[in-house]
Amino acid sequence: MDIETLLAKEEIRELRHSFAWNLETSNPDALADLFCADGIIDTGPWGKMEGQDAIRKGYGRAYRDMPQFTAMHVVTNPRLAVTGNEAEGTWYLLDLTLREAHTNPLLLVALYEEKYRRIDGVWKYSFLKLNYLWSAEKGRITAENPMTIPDTTRKAYSAERARAAAE
Repeated sequence: MDIETLLAKEEIRELRHSFAWNLETSNPDALADLFCADGIIDTGPWGKMEGQDAIRKGYGRAYRDMPQFTAMHVVTNPRLAVTGNEAEGTWYLLDLTLREAHTNPLLLVALYEEKYRRIDGVWKYSFLKLNYLWSAEKGRITAENPMTIPDTTRKAYSAERARAAAE
């Protein structure tokens, strides 16, 4: 492997970590800026967003008035393939909740499927998809047992928003 490929992989790792950080710190503007102008996010039951404006609005709605670090998106085990100014990757995701005391914090296990493009020397997401494998409410995710937005997630977001509005 040559030095340019190693550098590209390290820059993509930083991009992935920035994505998780901007989720945890409820920063939809910075998160959207990690994407190409025509970037796409497919979050399954939570919807699909196409373009930076849609990503900014979608995550702005999802994280509006949310305290920082109500969840942690632990990403690990990257598999990255770089070809010139394009790359593909997969990452494991362990999604943990920090909302409720005395509960198992593991919400879901998934794979991120990602595509990247280097634009003016900067790596950006061109595509990101969540492939769900397991959730605390559904168990193993299959075609017969598909991923849905968990009731506890809906309730937790509603409660967090109500608390934030009251403060």
